[in-house]
Amino acid sequence: MNILKFISHNSMYFYIAFMLFGALVGYYEKVPMSIKRHNAKLQTLCLIVLILTIGFEIGSNGEVLLALRAIGLKAAVISLLSVLGTVLCINITIGVFSKKGMKNS
Repeated sequence: MNILKFISHNSMYFYIAFMLFGALVGYYEKVPMSIKRHNAKLQTLCLIVLILTIGFEIGSNGEVLLALRAIGLKAAVISLLSVLGTVLCINITIGVFSKKGMKNS
């Protein structure tokens, strides 16, 4: 079986698994200092590349552009709520791990 095809059909599980793996590695402080030093820059670069590729996909797909015009306000509200939900989840996660870290100190 082609591994990329397998991953693309099960992508949500892989995203969650990689995020949890990264959280565990960071939590147990197994990340070398050389990587930690550049982590913020690497995250920003990856985010820019991700946003750029999403823009390429939207711009090259005429159906998506027509759909965006048709749903307009609904698309903006969904996008805004997605961002707010993400920020809320990140703050909750930071709060949980911060409290756990304080107990171990």
